Amino acid sequence: MSAPSFIDRLSAAHQSAAASLPGAAQPEVTARRQAALDSFRRHGLPTARLEAWKFTSLTGLERQVPPQPANEGSVDPARVQAATLPGDSFRLVFVNGRFDAAASKLAGLPKGVRLLPLSQAGPELPAVLASAGDDRATSLAELNAAFASDGLLLQLDDGVALDRPVELVAFGAPALVNLRHLVRLGHKAEATLVESYRDAGSAETGWNNIAAGIELAEGAKLTHIRLQGESAATYHAALGRVSVGAQARYAHVSVQAGGRVARHELQVEFAGRDAEVDIQGLVLARGSSHVDHTLRLHHAVPDCRSNQLFKHVVDDQGHAVFQGGIRVAPHAQKTDAQQLSRTLLLADRAQIDTKPELEILADDVKCSHGASIGDVDAQQLFYMQARGISVAEARRLLLSGFAYEVVSAVPEGALRDHVEAFVEAWLVQEKDGQA
Repeated sequence: MSAPSFIDRLSAAHQSAAASLPGAAQPEVTARRQAALDSFRRHGLPTARLEAWKFTSLTGLERQVPPQPANEGSVDPARVQAATLPGDSFRLVFVNGRFDAAASKLAGLPKGVRLLPLSQAGPELPAVLASAGDDRATSLAELNAAFASDGLLLQLDDGVALDRPVELVAFGAPALVNLRHLVRLGHKAEATLVESYRDAGSAETGWNNIAAGIELAEGAKLTHIRLQGESAATYHAALGRVSVGAQARYAHVSVQAGGRVARHELQVEFAGRDAEVDIQGLVLARGSSHVDHTLRLHHAVPDCRSNQLFKHVVDDQGHAVFQGGIRVAPHAQKTDAQQLSRTLLLADRAQIDTKPELEILADDVKCSHGASIGDVDAQQLFYMQARGISVAEARRLLLSGFAYEVVSAVPEGALRDHVEAFVEAWLVQEKDGQA
């Protein structure tokens, strides 16, 4: 008798966990979860046969990660402190896919703000678990809908502006963790969201499967910082879907600096005229880490602007992937879409696959893309060594300068200092026994 397949084991795990998941008493939610699981059973994990997954493989998941959901757990308070902003903020902390109330800070929310964990949500659950599609390319989002144990729900009424950031800090587990988030900003509302996935200290292989939906109404403004710094044994797959309304502004900065296989896919839809999107990303990969940034921007309406800047620092046998897709619809005249990818490969076996894509179906547009790949400038290294700076320190300074263009997109103050410290911590890590 053959052993149960990976998908059969997931189905059995879902049957065991269903009663403990948020919304288990709501028929609409349980029906949606079952439909999502059925969709995943039909399609399975995405594979390299899909164009969007051409450079990233998840086959190791079936062998190395238990398919059952994670149990409740705890994390060292020192790790929580190191992962959170030093200043005032609203904060939700998740450990092993569950809300940690003791480590979170939700007191003092102003009127017109609804901020809570998914496990405490009620009528919003069906919207949070809405389908992202029924095909293999979105199968992980359906798996997430079936198993989502918690997440962040943030809703701002029209005209509300939060005066401090909202933090989402998550620590994974050596098992399957599914977090699902929904962010909705009303007309002319403003907020800053810092989304952070951190190392919980386990050396065992874990799997974090994240899905997020963001909706910006007319004139809304969201600054969205996303940091991923998990262990070298972790698989991390995330899908973010963003709808940007008329005259809205969405500024996104992503730094990925960890994981065995880490992929962040961001899909942005322009839903109203005169909207603006700025997306900047930094990949820091060493060892055998594989880090993938995949973007899909759909300019569906006229008079909108987008800018993408992604930088990659890849060392040892690391592998980075950048796929930047821009589609300009036939009627999306006056579109301004810019994209740039820059990479430093620091070792002979370091790799980057970069695939810019422009699909322009309108004739009155301003679009461009570019990519460069190189190494640290030898002349600059020599110049710094001639002034008494060691090779290791000179390289660190040059890499810090290379990364700073992305870091500087973060608003000044405690938030930028926090992101800069996150980047510098990676740069100063010991490599081959040397600082």
